[in-house]
Amino acid sequence: MYNYLGFDLGTGAVKAVCWSPSRGLLARLSERLVFSSSTASCYEYDAEAHFSLVLGMMRRLAEQAEAPIAGLAFAAASGNTLICDQQGRPLTAVISWLDQRLPWQPPDDWQVRQVTGWPGIPSFPLMHLQWFKENNPALLQGSCIGMNNDFLQWRLCGRRVLDHSSATPFYLQEQSQRRWHKPFLQYYGISEEQLPQLLAPGSKIAVLKEEYWHAKLGQECFLYAGSFDHPAAARASNISKPDEMLLSCGTSWVGLYPVRRRQDVPMQELCDPFQSAHGACWAGMFSVSGIGLEIEDFILQRYGKCAQRYEQFNQEALSPDSAAAALMQDVCRRFADKLGARRPRRIVMCGGPAEGKAWPIILQKTLQLPIQTSPYQSYAGALGAAMLAAAKTV
Repeated sequence: MYNYLGFDLGTGAVKAVCWSPSRGLLARLSERLVFSSSTASCYEYDAEAHFSLVLGMMRRLAEQAEAPIAGLAFAAASGNTLICDQQGRPLTAVISWLDQRLPWQPPDDWQVRQVTGWPGIPSFPLMHLQWFKENNPALLQGSCIGMNNDFLQWRLCGRRVLDHSSATPFYLQEQSQRRWHKPFLQYYGISEEQLPQLLAPGSKIAVLKEEYWHAKLGQECFLYAGSFDHPAAARASNISKPDEMLLSCGTSWVGLYPVRRRQDVPMQELCDPFQSAHGACWAGMFSVSGIGLEIEDFILQRYGKCAQRYEQFNQEALSPDSAAAALMQDVCRRFADKLGARRPRRIVMCGGPAEGKAWPIILQKTLQLPIQTSPYQSYAGALGAAMLAAAKTV
């Protein structure tokens, strides 16, 4: 019997698990990302430090594994941009989707939603590439253009690939055809050879390089293509049918719901390939963007940085007239507005708020729908990645 590692490369933190198909979660880790932004509108972090962080977490989990590790996969809050040279050495920092350095949006005639599956949100890679096109066009010539997850895979196994799910918020993929969209590449003056190879989630990539073997990490460990973070959490939460929904509470609050056909996702919402490569469902997503940052600001201002601040927040929110309850009610109403008339039979809540006592109570009261909390809480995305790694081997 083998163990598996799964990572959730989040917007503000990296979470990771060691998982056994027979015994469940064996170990879990969480580390904060450190941004090195130079201005208030720039959100970026060092790629080499990011790799060192992930490698250190891999080794710590390998020391806690009970059996050889046969697979590793990354779920990612992708939508960032990283430029490397042909040897995989970073030429830039990783630019986060939170970045606002350029007030630019793709023209309407690009039909971004129809092509990529996501509307043209101005803080994602199309904007990042536009910034380079205007400020350092030479950097786009002959370099390797990608994101943090394909960079990590490239470094760990020597093969540069990107899954179709994570490629969606990269905005250069023609989603329905599962290939790079040449008109966008031509606009930026880049070629397909500068981009990762596209693969379906769960595809085997390559064996882990010997230099990274450690404890239970060895020659039996292969890297597998992962997915965007919310579809990975849906896998861990057994969300697969059109009458089910995942509520993923992180930097943004995202409602993910399976649909039979790609065209069933409203044009103003986000579409993910999900399980469609196997003839199963696509996934639609809507979000209350950045709400997790607002919640965190409130908590820090009210309770400081003490270790019990989240418990204090939830305890206060159980008092109906408290400021904490008012904030939770406002957040839940904003999610309800996005949910609209949809009434899923089953909603599973994951992420940090799923660990609190008050959030599920206030959310259920606001939506007038039953709410389940994932037993994996904020590690659901990482577990879903581990399950993707195990899917071809167990």
